[in-house]
Amino acid sequence: MTKKQDFIYVVLAIAVVLVLALVIKPAATGEPAGLWGSEEPAITPAWTPSMPPATTVPTPTPAPTWNGKPKEIGFVDPATYHISTEENRLNMTVLSAGTAPGTTRWVTYATIDGQWSGTTGIVRVPSPLWRLDYSDITTTNDEIPFFNCQVMDAEDPNRFVRIVTLNFRDFLAMKDRPELRKDRWVSTFYEGYHDYYFVINTRRIGSYHLKIQVPEGYVN
Repeated sequence: MTKKQDFIYVVLAIAVVLVLALVIKPAATGEPAGLWGSEEPAITPAWTPSMPPATTVPTPTPAPTWNGKPKEIGFVDPATYHISTEENRLNMTVLSAGTAPGTTRWVTYATIDGQWSGTTGIVRVPSPLWRLDYSDITTTNDEIPFFNCQVMDAEDPNRFVRIVTLNFRDFLAMKDRPELRKDRWVSTFYEGYHDYYFVINTRRIGSYHLKIQVPEGYVN
């Protein structure tokens, strides 16, 4: 009987040692219990950020050079510039024609030809100084002719660069004086390298031929 009890005590002692070694100690140290075996920790692969695809920068198209011939500016739908199609004559006053300083020689860069009211396309002036020659206008009635040209800033449609207006008194005064027309019906602009468009209103006008002119030195 004594030997059997001794054997039982030995078995229990071994069981206690195993429990301490495989369960109690790992639990105290935070290690996985060895009683049921341990698994290798899962390895998460490192995240490698993907690089965006390389983009090819387009080669800018060089601006075409002017060949020295006047460009014809066509007309467009006034809605292009978000303006009313109704004729607007507010704050339209006759402006005295400016003259270029010194002995500037002018070359016609672009033209506007027509008879009726309309809004032109955009033209870029390639010089820091330019002028609008509106001396070539014919009328169909000498009593009530009217011509109005609003020079607009294409980059700011709310900006009126200048407004040129001719009424029956102007046409009557210049009726038989074409040379004086060429001298006075010209407006000089001391700004440039900019985009403009023109809003034209007419009444009893037979035709008009407007010339946008730049100094000869800027032909090329």
